Amino acid sequence: MIIKPSILQNPNRVTWAFTLVEVLMSVGILAIMVASLYAAFISGFASIKTTREELRATQILTQKLEAIRLCTWAQLSNCPTSFREYYDPLGVTNSTAGAIYAGTFSTTGVATNIAGSVSYKTSLHLITLTVTWTNYINNSPIIHTRQMQTLSAHNGLQNYIWGIAP
Repeated sequence: MIIKPSILQNPNRVTWAFTLVEVLMSVGILAIMVASLYAAFISGFASIKTTREELRATQILTQKLEAIRLCTWAQLSNCPTSFREYYDPLGVTNSTAGAIYAGTFSTTGVATNIAGSVSYKTSLHLITLTVTWTNYINNSPIIHTRQMQTLSAHNGLQNYIWGIAP
């Protein structure tokens, strides 16, 4: 039986290993990659949060405008001029409601976006709803505003739904 000398006993063997500089460079590159990935995740989550809040603002505006469209001509003057909504209305009881949306309702006597030569111009109200909220990204407040407008006619939608005369 022939016994071969082990690798450790062979003085002619070339050993391959990483130097300290190579290891430090690879650790530095890995640290930069991990920090970049972390920053990308933070930015992505902030973007999703902002998008969700904007969608909720659109939902609030749509809800309020649909309710206003069902009002009669006379009831428009009794609508509240301001309102307050929450991102998550069910979270109000345990303080997890999220962003607070402050809204305003305004109506002009005559619709300003209708040409003056139109005969029914005095039978229209321009209704404007505005919602403002503040979100915080990295403890920096960012104020957002969304606005929707609609027209309400003297002989409008309520006559078809409720069957009443204006």
